[in-house]
Amino acid sequence: MGDQQLAFFRYFCHLGLGVEEPTSSLRWNVRPIEIDPAQFQKWLKQTSDKIRSVSAQNASLSLNNDSNQAGKGSRSNIDPKAVHWSQLEVMAQTVIDHSEPEQIPRSAISILRDVSNSAHEHIIQVLERILHRFDAFLSKVTPSTPPANTGDDGRLGMNDINNMFELLHVEQVQGAENEERGDASEAEAGVPKRVKKSQKKGGKKQKQKKQPKEQRVQKRKPKSHDASWVDTFKWVEEEEEEEEEWKEDDYYMLIYCFFQDFNFIRTYVSDRWTEYFYHKSVSPDTLAVVTNAACEMFHEMEIELVTVLCDTPQLADYDFMMQTLFFHYGLDHVDYSDEDKLTDMERKYKILSEADWLGFLGWTNIVQILLFVPPGKVPMIPASAVVHPKYGNHDFEDFRHFTKDAVFDFFPEICITKAMKTNGQLPMVVCAQDELTLDFENVFRTRGYTSATVFALSMYIDIRYILEDQVTDAFDLVQATAENTKAVLEKHIPHLKGSGMLKKECRMRMAEVESFILEDFTEEDKARRFEEKGVTEEFEKHVILKKDPIWSGLLDLRCRLVLANLGCRLVNESPVVLAAAFAYAAPSTDETSSLSWPQMDEFFQVYNRDKILKGPLPSQSVDLLKRFVDHNLATSDRPCIGSSKSLEALYGRYAWETSRPRQSMTYLGEIIRDTLDARADNVLLDGGTEVVKRGANSADEQIARRELSSVSPVQLLEILDETTTSLLENQLSVDLFQLHTESVQLLQKLVGEFSSEVESGAPFLLEENARVDKLPLLLPIIYRSMVDGDEVETSKRLGKAVGGFCSNL
Repeated sequence: MGDQQLAFFRYFCHLGLGVEEPTSSLRWNVRPIEIDPAQFQKWLKQTSDKIRSVSAQNASLSLNNDSNQAGKGSRSNIDPKAVHWSQLEVMAQTVIDHSEPEQIPRSAISILRDVSNSAHEHIIQVLERILHRFDAFLSKVTPSTPPANTGDDGRLGMNDINNMFELLHVEQVQGAENEERGDASEAEAGVPKRVKKSQKKGGKKQKQKKQPKEQRVQKRKPKSHDASWVDTFKWVEEEEEEEEEWKEDDYYMLIYCFFQDFNFIRTYVSDRWTEYFYHKSVSPDTLAVVTNAACEMFHEMEIELVTVLCDTPQLADYDFMMQTLFFHYGLDHVDYSDEDKLTDMERKYKILSEADWLGFLGWTNIVQILLFVPPGKVPMIPASAVVHPKYGNHDFEDFRHFTKDAVFDFFPEICITKAMKTNGQLPMVVCAQDELTLDFENVFRTRGYTSATVFALSMYIDIRYILEDQVTDAFDLVQATAENTKAVLEKHIPHLKGSGMLKKECRMRMAEVESFILEDFTEEDKARRFEEKGVTEEFEKHVILKKDPIWSGLLDLRCRLVLANLGCRLVNESPVVLAAAFAYAAPSTDETSSLSWPQMDEFFQVYNRDKILKGPLPSQSVDLLKRFVDHNLATSDRPCIGSSKSLEALYGRYAWETSRPRQSMTYLGEIIRDTLDARADNVLLDGGTEVVKRGANSADEQIARRELSSVSPVQLLEILDETTTSLLENQLSVDLFQLHTESVQLLQKLVGEFSSEVESGAPFLLEENARVDKLPLLLPIIYRSMVDGDEVETSKRLGKAVGGFCSNL
């Protein structure tokens, strides 16, 4: 470990409090995660190595491995046959420069093309550039008929592996001594680029050296000195030491991509919060949904990583992975050359950037909190003693204090919720509780942490730094929404008729809003704990929601989802709104009307006017009323409107809780499927894995399948982002309770206008306490009046009544 990194570690972790320093003793026991990349890389390395060993002109291509070279140093005990992907482009160019196009085996290109369609974008970019070089090189000759073992799409065939060397011929190396010297020289010239990062910190302990390469080669003497090197090539090395070096490469690539995916997600989420801070171009509800989904993805990523490393699960521990990348090998995207030219402050910021990329700052805060809070204890800090984070541009020292203050300003509240759940005062999952607080409760419960928790806390620190004092905006929004939700339910509960279940749920939801949003659900427990400690100082209320914009945003979304769901059920329980829609649309069929009913206009726009009216708007109002009568809509119990699958998925995820702390991510699959359903009905996303039904042959469906197969975590978040925003702007923006109230008012006005016809046709509608769900029977009466009487006069009376209603809104 380098002195600078160790100083940084101590600076942030306060080693005097008992945090263990990272160890330099690493063990490797990881199986290779890909067979095809390893096969192509080993073929490419051996081919380029032998070309360079017999061609003096290519000596300049050997990597300079001078032990005094500035940079990250080298690892003397590394097997030179262990090739790192960062060297592949140089090797590929070596083969191209010293071969004819006809000599390149198509099997190798097929393997490369198949590898280029695998999952890790970071590695694939390198392989794709190599593939372009070979394609350009091979285009110089007329393509021959592809071998039978290669698929129609040019990808890897079943027998390609056996045919890798059928066309490529390299000059034989004369004598075993020349071969041994060539291998030994390559041990110095071909050290992988990433391995040179191993001494980026300077002065770290090295692993125990292995047997020198020259001695190891002697164990594997060829049967004949004249035999071609190709004949002795083996896909899987028999020596345990060489297999171990391949496992180091695989493990490095695996955890590097794991952290890279975390940073891709983190960057997207941070950018969206930044857009809110500067432009208010995105709703806090959308930001909360996307951020919480990102935290869920961190858990899924970690589960997948543990599955891959199931034989040695300790290699999936955050501490081990962080130490491997930060202290022992370094990060592949960081340039460690010319570090001696950096000033102390430049070096500090560079190391801070590396540490932040790994979530190091979130990890140090978790470690310090566990040291600060004994098991089973709840820290009760008076308001006057709380150190709030200072916002603004920070230097190195100020930023360290900001991260600590932001976390310590927040975590005592989670200690309280965890204790209340332990004592049975709260359910295990409170209303729309976010993944971050659930993870933190588990930290105190188990006295441990996962990579997902570290990543989530790192993202929370980002959000606090971005929002500054706007961190309470989401809380202010949910308070206003909760007040409106309570007022709407209080107003309509006395007038709800029919099903008692709807009334019962409305009362339950109103009590929920009061208990968990409008009131501080931790207030009573806090007051008791402060009293026990003899603290009489007033404490701030709603701290956890004020400091956590994710939970506040999810609660705001919950209120909107609940109102939309209850309103949809109210509209569908009786045809009142549907009858009012027909009555409102009828006058506009005869002539251009200036009628404006904002709630109904928005209802038409969101739920499709033609679908609600059972077809396009006819030219005569009588024809529209005839459609209402022919479909028997006055007494129909069929739903008037429905919710999209995406809305139902969000409602199921955030409007209800289960007893499990970890919620299923199937809701995201439903949203993705609903979003892409228009392009490919046969493409599903089931629990993060694409499932394709057979028999879908259309071009659009094939395009959609290809798009789905390459969907990245960030693209999933983008779809979720767009879908949530669309729902907030459309289905969740319609006040169905108010629309129902206004629909009743319109129908009652029409009853008064057509009282003479109503008295002869349905006199019970004239009663003072007439049932609201019977009001739609008025429209068949108006229709018969048009057919049996003066159609024009009846239409004018209808238009006059509707116009008077709209003008009074």
